[in-house]
Amino acid sequence: MRVIKALIFILFLTFSAHALAETKCKYFSEADVVNGELINKKEHYTCKENNQNFLVTFFTDPKWANTATSLFIIILETL
Repeated sequence: MRVIKALIFILFLTFSAHALAETKCKYFSEADVVNGELINKKEHYTCKENNQNFLVTFFTDPKWANTATSLFIIILETL
């Protein structure tokens, strides 16, 4: 029973950990003004995600895909 509770806690933490990721976004826009009207308006968004959480990196980074899959299968086999 303790294993199941630990597994549920780990899964909850894994799927809720995306809230801990930080993003830094920059926004700017440019447009031409002709006769008091905006034309050719362009908006630019640049976001950089700072993902320092190991669990998020472990389950989303391709270099950890085999390890994460193997760990998940091993946990399922023990249940």
